[in-house]
Amino acid sequence: MIKTMVAALVCLSAVTGFAAEVSLEKDLIPIFMKSCGECHNPESTNRGAIKNKAYFNTKEDILGKVGKHIKAGNPEESGLLKVLDGTAKFGKRDMPMPPPKSELPAFSKEERAKVAAWIKDGAKDN
Repeated sequence: MIKTMVAALVCLSAVTGFAAEVSLEKDLIPIFMKSCGECHNPESTNRGAIKNKAYFNTKEDILGKVGKHIKAGNPEESGLLKVLDGTAKFGKRDMPMPPPKSELPAFSKEERAKVAAWIKDGAKDN
């Protein structure tokens, strides 16, 4: 039984790149705040973020309004990853987030992989 669990963890680590479960609160919110929080917060003057209440400050924000763009268990079909990759459509144009002209740090490959792993694991409230 223990050998099976260890083998499963090794496989999971190899597939996702992470040995431990990704935590929304500990691992992802700090990344979202660094790259998204300047514009996507209740005090922002960003009209789109305010109109859509698309905030990234708390677990409730991400699991609430932003959560409708997350397909738990299916990262590649999740709108959140499409936004991070710049392949989500806003009207007739692609809009990468954060926008390049904002000078905010884009998600690194490792940060994107953490978001994908969290979604693949069910986008848990953790």
